[in-house]
Amino acid sequence: MTGDKRNKRPLEEPTDALKLKITSQDGTIVSFKANPSLMMKEIFKAYCKKKQIIDYKTVRFFCDGQRLSPNRTVNELGLENDDQIDAMLKRKDREFDKEGSSRAPGSGK
Repeated sequence: MTGDKRNKRPLEEPTDALKLKITSQDGTIVSFKANPSLMMKEIFKAYCKKKQIIDYKTVRFFCDGQRLSPNRTVNELGLENDDQIDAMLKRKDREFDKEGSSRAPGSGK
């Protein structure tokens, strides 16, 4: 029987650091060790610093298709050792036409 991942807890003690992997859109992976009580905002900021992104709010983070809140802890989100988080840049300055190609707003092309 498969259960909701959020109800599962790692076999390690809650104070043991977990290894989390953040994969960017270009396929690069940045690994982090995090205590279960660490706020996700701190992980997001560290990732952005490594990727030279000024504001962590310009990146959206997902795990298993669900967006991760920066105001929750690793444990509250039910993340486990070796979980993969996907990082996607937020694109405010782009619109998509019906064919899926992007263009700058107001460009008409």
